[in-house]
Amino acid sequence: MFGGSIGSKGRVAYQKFMRTEDASAGVNWKRLAHVQLARTHHDVCNSIMVFGELHRLKSPARKVLLFPKSWAAEKEASKGALSDPFMDSSRRLMRMAARRYGVELRPVDPISESTEDGVPSTYSLISAYALTDFDRILTIETPGLLLDASPLDAVLAFTEKTPFAMLEDTTANDGVHSQDLLLLEPSKSEHTALLSKISTLPITFNDTLLHTAFPEPLLLSSSTEDTALIRSIGLLHDAQAGFNATAYLDNVAYIRFSDPKLPGPEYDVQWAKKREARPKNKDADWTWTKLYGEFAQKRMDICGLDLESWRD
Repeated sequence: MFGGSIGSKGRVAYQKFMRTEDASAGVNWKRLAHVQLARTHHDVCNSIMVFGELHRLKSPARKVLLFPKSWAAEKEASKGALSDPFMDSSRRLMRMAARRYGVELRPVDPISESTEDGVPSTYSLISAYALTDFDRILTIETPGLLLDASPLDAVLAFTEKTPFAMLEDTTANDGVHSQDLLLLEPSKSEHTALLSKISTLPITFNDTLLHTAFPEPLLLSSSTEDTALIRSIGLLHDAQAGFNATAYLDNVAYIRFSDPKLPGPEYDVQWAKKREARPKNKDADWTWTKLYGEFAQKRMDICGLDLESWRD
């Protein structure tokens, strides 16, 4: 049975924001990968946006998209049956990602099957432990905007050997959580052990519980207070007088859209709701609006998709 709690145990590893091109001599990048898991069709574009930016920023690591194996099956709908309206779009996006960004497409089985009482199949990053053609993989939570791939590549290449690492969650109410970045070391034995542990859980498993399988995970921290692997856009709602937009956007690898006031940057919400959600600080509002606009533009540029309509 899983046990433990976030932040109660774990040793902190301070990760310098080194440029990978300055320190990568001897690194076998073919054994390292940025991985995203698309559990649903909704996840596909958000994941590919990450890969598109990794490609643009010239990350030397491999890029892997995990997706439900059922999507890979070429099944013709029987006469009168309803086909999945999102399947064609997801397949188009995945083929594009493979062709344009060199993304490797890996179908995976669920760690638990759907049940008769309506509980859907569960897909988990536990499946990533079976990717033993890699020494180490890194995954970040979406949706978000990748601003600098070098710090993430540095974590991937130079963090000490460990079966599981996550962010050090040290600042209350900053919108960033330990599970926003995970570093995993694939292993057949670990994969088997995790599947065995999951089978004992009486509730539907969620990857937010994955850390509890490792009593003393390695905690990743940036090297100074001025740098951050991840910042949350939700932090802008608490900006005070003197907020510095340049400092907020500098020395950060990834902006995570964990915004308590909006459903997500993928959605086109009603103007009144969006106006109400804007940060009160003028400079923070400008940054917030700019980031949402950039996300919408990159979504169109990379996935060819408009924002989805949102209905409360």
